[in-house]
Amino acid sequence: MSKYLVACLASVLLFLSGGYTASAEGLHREEVLSLVQDAMENQGSISEEVGTKEAIEGKLDKHFTGDFIEKFVQANVVKVDGGYTAFGSDFAPYYIPFFSYDKNTEIVYGKNGDVIYVQEEFQDTGDGPVSMEKHVESVTLKKENDVWKVMDVKYKREK
Repeated sequence: MSKYLVACLASVLLFLSGGYTASAEGLHREEVLSLVQDAMENQGSISEEVGTKEAIEGKLDKHFTGDFIEKFVQANVVKVDGGYTAFGSDFAPYYIPFFSYDKNTEIVYGKNGDVIYVQEEFQDTGDGPVSMEKHVESVTLKKENDVWKVMDVKYKREK
């Protein structure tokens, strides 16, 4: 009888808590996707204005780790009249991929709860002026000073 009571109580608690969602530090799927989308918009906003490298790095600091910012700035930020900016491109390195943010976007939580991987497999685009082979693009999130931030962006041929 006591096993039955414990099982019932556990079921009720699980139901009341909204169900079990695998997460790292309480970050659920919707929050992870929102964080990645916000980071993508942050990167895109860099190309909308000209400023100092320090201002660009400061803006990116909200969503990206320090090491990632260094790589991104080195690869994408250029000097123009009046300061620095980044020119957008579909193939620029270290930009957040154009995920669909639906069932095709997979989230994998690290075993120790210290990283989160967001990835999506993109199909062969076929013929056209711009075509891509089947590949996987991924974003790795890591906690930096108690804030989840983008640590890496990768493009791979396979999962």
